[in-house]
Amino acid sequence: MVHREQSVIKRILSTSGTVVLVLALFVLFVVAVKWFREPPQEEVSGVDTITDVLTPDPISQAIISGGIDTESKEANLYWQRTGERVGYAQRGEKDDAFYVEMKMILPQIDREVHYYQVWFVRKIPYDFFSAGEMLTDEDENFVFEWLAEDGEDYSDYTDVVI
Repeated sequence: MVHREQSVIKRILSTSGTVVLVLALFVLFVVAVKWFREPPQEEVSGVDTITDVLTPDPISQAIISGGIDTESKEANLYWQRTGERVGYAQRGEKDDAFYVEMKMILPQIDREVHYYQVWFVRKIPYDFFSAGEMLTDEDENFVFEWLAEDGEDYSDYTDVVI
């Protein structure tokens, strides 16, 4: 009889332990679901818009101006990956308008389907635009000539992406 009572007690303890464990897991599940469904809390930022970040103040503009060369009129062009020289670029003023000329040796492409497009990039405040498509000359070099409209100054656009 003692053995039978011990067996019953073990079953009761085992069953009650299982019930407690299932209840604990259920409560944990409910808490996790509530936590995941809460709307994300918005982080308070000291900056109102991205324009505020990209527009330098007078002090930082003076420092930046010393680090970005906007005065050069000629540049050699290199493959970014290999560092190999592939051409040159020239800029300045022609007929009271800003101009850019480039000549490059680029891999040949099917001109019926593909083309090389020139993008000008300004670092600060960040901006970019497509200046047009490169053409080929009689020696199969890719060339590009661009003249700004309305006498606009694009000297702050110091990077070229093709």
